[in-house]
Amino acid sequence: MGALEFSEKYEMRRPLLLIFYSLMVVWSIAVWSETGFSFQSIGIWKSVATLLAGTIGIVLFILSILELVSYLVFLPVAGGSISALSQVHGESLLIPLTSSTIFLSLALNILTGSFYGWGLWTLLFFTLSAIIFLTVNSQDSIGKSFESNDPTPKTSLMSQLLGLIIGAEIVTVSAGARPISPWRIDKLPDDTWVVDVRTKAEFQWNRLEGADNFPWGVGLYDAALSHSKSQPVLVTCFSGHRSPAVAVMLRKMGFEQVYNLHWGLIYYMILNRGKKQSGPFRLTRSSRDTSGRGKDYKAISVAYVSMQVIMLALAPIEKWSTGIHVSGLQRWIGGTIGISGFVAAYMAYRVLGRNFRVFAAPRRSGVLATSGIYSKVRHPMYTAVIFAFLGYVIYWGSKWSFLFWLMMTALYVIKAYKEESVLEQRYPGYNDYRKRTWKFIPYIY
Repeated sequence: MGALEFSEKYEMRRPLLLIFYSLMVVWSIAVWSETGFSFQSIGIWKSVATLLAGTIGIVLFILSILELVSYLVFLPVAGGSISALSQVHGESLLIPLTSSTIFLSLALNILTGSFYGWGLWTLLFFTLSAIIFLTVNSQDSIGKSFESNDPTPKTSLMSQLLGLIIGAEIVTVSAGARPISPWRIDKLPDDTWVVDVRTKAEFQWNRLEGADNFPWGVGLYDAALSHSKSQPVLVTCFSGHRSPAVAVMLRKMGFEQVYNLHWGLIYYMILNRGKKQSGPFRLTRSSRDTSGRGKDYKAISVAYVSMQVIMLALAPIEKWSTGIHVSGLQRWIGGTIGISGFVAAYMAYRVLGRNFRVFAAPRRSGVLATSGIYSKVRHPMYTAVIFAFLGYVIYWGSKWSFLFWLMMTALYVIKAYKEESVLEQRYPGYNDYRKRTWKFIPYIY
């Protein structure tokens, strides 16, 4: 099965994508005409199914938007490869977005009970299945061109399907480059060309030994001309959202073995944290100092992010399924509180600048922020998130979401308490700063 057959199968996806989104428009009109998007009372099992489908749909939608934004940012520096990227990679990015609409429309079908909606949803499901079948089948055919030299284990069909739906293996299904897991890159040949497409600041912070830096791919096109097309290439970024498009470009330039680091360097760093590495794929900073830096409290972070995702999905579902009446005054109060949270976040970000980071430990080159909003509050970012979600819960009038908000708030209080012990070790004057400021809310707490 050669490149010509791959091209033919690839071209078949375009009308199917057009049919899918046309059916989605028809589905929206049909459900609106039949039910007006008014929701019926549903039992516990349907509520669970709705929550599950809605949550998956929202997560997939967010992932697809991240992929699309990364792709659009990359386009201006793609040079002569814009045509190939837009035809192959850009079109493949629609698959995670398409998958998200399947789950979201499923949730709405359960809530509305639309007869026509269920019929059209069945057609949508089979259309998406056909698109995925053609994509995976096309990947298998084009991947055979360098299969004999591939040192990585072959990807199972289930992994391909899941990767395609969540957008994690866009490169594999679009251009023949292969995703490689962080724990398998040591299987690559020692002469592998490592291409790092992160910014210069990220690159200086930590990287694979011997990697070449091309921020967002700038300068890579010319540099690639001096490398043999038979030399293996590993493309890396921080989280796996920037590297796929670059891997597509290299594959289109004729490189026979192109690998994209699955899940990015962040996962590779976590796997090798504190370990002594050797070989060409060792990190320049594999171990962290013991002064408290690196205490990221991952369990707490995962927990409060989970609470946030649940609240985003649960609040509207609870209102629509139970018919909660929310007065205009309550919506106004909720909206005002939520907006105040965003304003506080913006004020904090303006003060932090390049010191901003999501982890509990400060940057090595960071300084203690004591001006602006930080002159009154030590953790305004946490205050901002707490207020934003409180406003969201009040706006929807969700009682169940309020319980998750309380748990999220408690986790932020715990994290702030632990984080202050790290900051105290990092900054000698932190104790004095703590005495003249408030933790979350001025004059209250």
